[in-house]
Amino acid sequence: MTETEISWLPWSKKAFQKAKELDRPILLAISAVWCHWCHVMDQRTYSDRDVAKLIEEKFVPIKVDRDQRPDIDKRYNMGGWPTTAFLTPKGEVLTGATYIPPQEMKPLLQRISHFYKENKDKIKAKLGELEKEEIKAPSVEYGLDHDFFQSVIDGLTLETASSFDSLHGGLGDAPKFPHSEALALALLEYQIQGHKALLNIVTKTLQKMSAGGIYDKEEGGFFRYSTTRDWSVPHYEKMCEDNAKLLVNYLEAYQVTGEDVFEETAHGILSYVNANLSDQDNGGFYGSQDADEEYYKLSLLERRKRTSPRIDTTLYTNWNAMMISAYLLASVVLKNISYRKLALRTVDLLLEKSFSSRKGMYHYYFEGKKHRPGLLTDQASMIRCLTDAYQSTSDRKFLNYAESVAKFMLNNLWNEAGGFYDRPKKAEALGALRTLNKPFDENSIAADAFLRLHYLTGNKKYLETAKTTLEHFGSTYRRYGIMAAAYGLAAELYLRPVQIHIVGPKKDSVTRVFLDESFKVYNPLKVIEILDPAEDTERLTNLKYPITKIPRAYVCFEGTCTSVEDPKEIAKKIEPKGSRKG
Repeated sequence: MTETEISWLPWSKKAFQKAKELDRPILLAISAVWCHWCHVMDQRTYSDRDVAKLIEEKFVPIKVDRDQRPDIDKRYNMGGWPTTAFLTPKGEVLTGATYIPPQEMKPLLQRISHFYKENKDKIKAKLGELEKEEIKAPSVEYGLDHDFFQSVIDGLTLETASSFDSLHGGLGDAPKFPHSEALALALLEYQIQGHKALLNIVTKTLQKMSAGGIYDKEEGGFFRYSTTRDWSVPHYEKMCEDNAKLLVNYLEAYQVTGEDVFEETAHGILSYVNANLSDQDNGGFYGSQDADEEYYKLSLLERRKRTSPRIDTTLYTNWNAMMISAYLLASVVLKNISYRKLALRTVDLLLEKSFSSRKGMYHYYFEGKKHRPGLLTDQASMIRCLTDAYQSTSDRKFLNYAESVAKFMLNNLWNEAGGFYDRPKKAEALGALRTLNKPFDENSIAADAFLRLHYLTGNKKYLETAKTTLEHFGSTYRRYGIMAAAYGLAAELYLRPVQIHIVGPKKDSVTRVFLDESFKVYNPLKVIEILDPAEDTERLTNLKYPITKIPRAYVCFEGTCTSVEDPKEIAKKIEPKGSRKG
């Protein structure tokens, strides 16, 4: 080690043991491979000889990757990346910040080290008191009815409308993020309620984004967010997660409006992901591509003369699951089977490399090894994409895997009071990981996933789990504002599911036409299933559907099922509907 290097340790028992033995505070650095200011902090602050010397002498330095350890990031993030957190040897927070330049870091390190030495007995006593204090669980109202969930959706819709920037599109001010879930909810509510203002929020935002600097006009794909209100100056990293969500936004907007700009932008995202963020041969979507302001300011011709920004080829399960669902939708909306093939290759790859019936889905796969099993974000997203794969292929293996993941979640993450913890409880958990956390956003996705499982299997346990989860967060969703849109989408799926049962042999051409026509029409609340009389006799008996010589479909909405004999008529029955649509 040279005199300017810091001997970073991973988050581990060994690191905490060292802090305890030396009785030193921990310096926890949370960074990400794509994060520009993380690289700057490494190059300027942590490479400063005096800073490095102080850290080595007075702290135990631990470094964590935000993408690889979302559970640690959730508990210690100080408002962005890099996060610089100062902890006690047991892992409790003393103080923290984000980016700290070297000239500020030196006196800060001295102050924190001195403060800890002089006050450690008081700190330990205070923390001991806090540990004894009873943590009050939020009051939960069970048995919430249709009107409650409708009021949630109305409130979120109003929140989105009041946040809308009518000049530049988007929600809120700078820095401006896409807020994909809020746009998805606004589009759905337009279809249900018929308010043109909601459609305008979605179309204007998507148009302004694709015309702005946040969209890469040369290579396609979206940058993470805009530093300006008018979308002109992006933060230049590109993320798998963001592009998956935005791909769905543009595809759904195209389904609803038929406007070319949305189709073209969707093609641009797909083109970028195919070329840069995917393994076309084996399946799998890569995590991110680094920010490089100078590179992205060049034309395509000029860019070819220099090395493109680094791509993180890690396969994150949650982000892959999102992209799989987006690609399956793209194959239908854009009538391109190649997107479906890549999506299904990726599902198979994740099941082969990152699934364990005992430990659930692993969080990421890199260089032949899987890491970090059992996190809620991966289980919930994977169930959602497996139900999409099942609906697309009618291959029961995908539904069986989805039920296996659900079983893991119920056995290892479920809390009887309602909601899922973000990680399995472990006696040896370090620092704030000892605290069980129920993340609102991940629980919203879990509720959505369990609802879809119920509609595809008829298993009431899944419905009860989803409803109890939604009820658990019913008193707290307001504090999240437009960030609660995923909860609103799950609430809509609870209130207004459209179940489409196609009864007929899987290989029958009429059955396939019914399936194709069902997929074409926009409705994110639809759940489609082929029931083959030769394979699904028990399910058909439970649903009380007669078996006929010619395939037919049953569209069920609000307790009423309608028989459809002509595939061309099914679209009319599937469109989102609500009592208030004018």
